[in-house]
Amino acid sequence: MRLNFNRVVINYNVRRERILEFMPRCYSSLIALTSLISRKTIPFLIITYFMVFSVSLTQSVPAGEGSILTLFNKDHSSSMLDPRFFEHEHLLDSKPRDILEDKGLSLDMISTSDFVTNHTGGLKEAGSDIDTHISYLANIDLCADLDTEKAGLWSGGTFHTHFFNHHGAKPSEDYIGDLQTVDNLETNKVTKLYELWYEHTFDLYDTDLSLLIGQHDLNSEFMITDYGLLFVHSSFGIQPDISNNIPVSNYPVAALGLRMKWEPTENLYFMVEISDGDPGKNNGGVDWKLDSKEGFLNFFEAGYHFGDKHESSTMPGTYKFGWWYHTDEFADIRDMDENGDPLEHNGNYGLYFIADQMLIPGKGKGGLGAFIHVGGVPEDRNKVDFYIGGGFHYQGIIPSRENDILGLAAARASISGDFKDIEKSDSHETAVELTYRAQVLPWLAIQPGVQTIFNPGADSSLDNGIISILRFQINL
Repeated sequence: MRLNFNRVVINYNVRRERILEFMPRCYSSLIALTSLISRKTIPFLIITYFMVFSVSLTQSVPAGEGSILTLFNKDHSSSMLDPRFFEHEHLLDSKPRDILEDKGLSLDMISTSDFVTNHTGGLKEAGSDIDTHISYLANIDLCADLDTEKAGLWSGGTFHTHFFNHHGAKPSEDYIGDLQTVDNLETNKVTKLYELWYEHTFDLYDTDLSLLIGQHDLNSEFMITDYGLLFVHSSFGIQPDISNNIPVSNYPVAALGLRMKWEPTENLYFMVEISDGDPGKNNGGVDWKLDSKEGFLNFFEAGYHFGDKHESSTMPGTYKFGWWYHTDEFADIRDMDENGDPLEHNGNYGLYFIADQMLIPGKGKGGLGAFIHVGGVPEDRNKVDFYIGGGFHYQGIIPSRENDILGLAAARASISGDFKDIEKSDSHETAVELTYRAQVLPWLAIQPGVQTIFNPGADSSLDNGIISILRFQINL
């Protein structure tokens, strides 16, 4: 997209008056945000929104075509006093967003804020105030996708960028002591470029073949259970027999990778990726230094989907099988060499299986579904050698609330026998989560939940923890 700077200069005074006319509407929207997100995020949101708005403005409102308020037609009113405001998909919904999308550029900005309370157990000491400590943590995610065909470049291409800002406490590290992490947002305070990749899709004998290269989050495509995405607990995102044992391209650090996906039919796919074996901290955003001494991480996954509750008697289901291999050397937990150093194993590997299955259909996309997620790795070089998680997902359990979702799930991380014997730990850590996601508005979801953590950190000295979490998510 190219800016018409001559038009901007010629109409500067006119545009200045139009912007001043529009400012009260923007300001009212920003004021509403302040009650839901922290002060630290406000400058970031203001700058981002007006950068996007100013770019779209220069391309969509030629001189003499009326007030800038015409950008907000009957379907895109920005006023919070207008009832149609509450029907928007985005809080800052506007016609410029649609104009950009028609030109191939899709923008998404999501604010997620969590309040985590450790009521009892975990790292709290008798008589301390940690048992009622409330932790606040939040993410601002900004994603941009460019469709090259819509942009008038070439067909089959997509550029993707993902920035995020994280701030707040670390409840698992500071107050709970669990190894699976109760909140999937928890990380260090950072603002960074997270993902940056290009994907190209080819037509291969009437089948789809896509290649992706760049900084890519493995867990955005691999190891996903659709029903498990509802839950706040981290293990329902990426399984702990991977995240606790090897360096992996996953939030909060993505790595340089090459991914290939082949879909011979609409229901079947095969996917493989090779990525940097040690993403490191990568706090700056891009660190594409490949080192064979750190090894490489290889993932393979095959998946099959069947059924449609509206068009067949077979309930929809998705089943996935995956395998991974890390080429680096990994120290044995128990065995030593003649010099007293841990024996080294060439490589590390694991298998996993995922299933999502609808059990009882409901209205629209609603109904009762179940999922299971199982993974295993060698016990001689890994702390967590087996994982099993699963649960239930019920969308539209309240007839008048079709988009609300109730979920109940459990995740068990088993400690390897070798590690358990050496470190004198418990055999497992198990988490149970009950949550309810209320879609209050199309752009606002509120999700309260409670978790029970059995054997936090697989440490017998820690009492079972009871954790409550309240999540606010705004689609900006």
